[in-house]
Amino acid sequence: VEVHGHKEILLQNVLIGMQELVKQAEKLEYHVQGENRKHCRFFNQMTVVETEWNDKIAEKVTTLWADPAIQKTWKAAPGFQLQMNHMDYLMENLERISHPDYVPTNEDVLRARQRTTGEHTTSFVIDKTGWDLIDVGGQRPERAKWETIIDTKESVNAVIFFGALDEFNMQSSEEVGKTKMELSIQVFHEVLLSEAISTRSSITLLLFLNKTDLLESKLKNEDDVKTFRNLFPAYNPEAENPLISACDAVRDKFIGDFTEHIIYTHYTCALNTSLMQSVFKAVRQTIFDNRLSSSGVRV
Repeated sequence: VEVHGHKEILLQNVLIGMQELVKQAEKLEYHVQGENRKHCRFFNQMTVVETEWNDKIAEKVTTLWADPAIQKTWKAAPGFQLQMNHMDYLMENLERISHPDYVPTNEDVLRARQRTTGEHTTSFVIDKTGWDLIDVGGQRPERAKWETIIDTKESVNAVIFFGALDEFNMQSSEEVGKTKMELSIQVFHEVLLSEAISTRSSITLLLFLNKTDLLESKLKNEDDVKTFRNLFPAYNPEAENPLISACDAVRDKFIGDFTEHIIYTHYTCALNTSLMQSVFKAVRQTIFDNRLSSSGVRV
């Protein structure tokens, strides 16, 4: 049922992505071709959750995607905050995704985007050990719930904080004048300073710096490299592995002066399932070892 539910999510993602591109094209003063202006008006006025997918909308999306102004906007997307950063994948697979008999693949599900609101718990068993993964949204209204969950649930053994590596040059819509990464670092520091963390020394702190693929892509752009080096002087593009050098520089900014905390950092790409399996295996072992240590058992 959950997999089938992703069909609606993915089609909504297409609508959100096109709406974002249309609005951004207007901001950049990129003008679409004649007949496509009426399609732009449609997406500007559209309310996604009230819009039902049909053949006419599919035609509007396909036609606009081919417009040079929208393509130019898409190429500029790494520099602004675009929720649907896999819009190219969605468009390449639109005919398949919109087919009446379509069943989402694992690749499709990994690219589906749905804003997390409230508290969602996923329970699963691995190697006869039960796990509860509590997912809470990262937007400002949701963050107030984090400390409450950590404080009131004695069974919480670890906190995983996700930071996006590609957001170093994306402006935050939440705080004017800050990049999304700057805000993410600020929030991470607030978590480390919170009473819930300071009073629960047994909790394992995990920092997942995600989207290595998008960071690697940006570091192939001369302007992005210049921006990144200004923000992270420790980055060495001539290093044996420039991507790891970049990730290390970001990690050091996140951790800052919080040396009293042991923070386990992983560089991740959610689309790389084999990598994520290895990361999760390492995380399980870390949490298990820390639980033993907090119980007085040496590991």
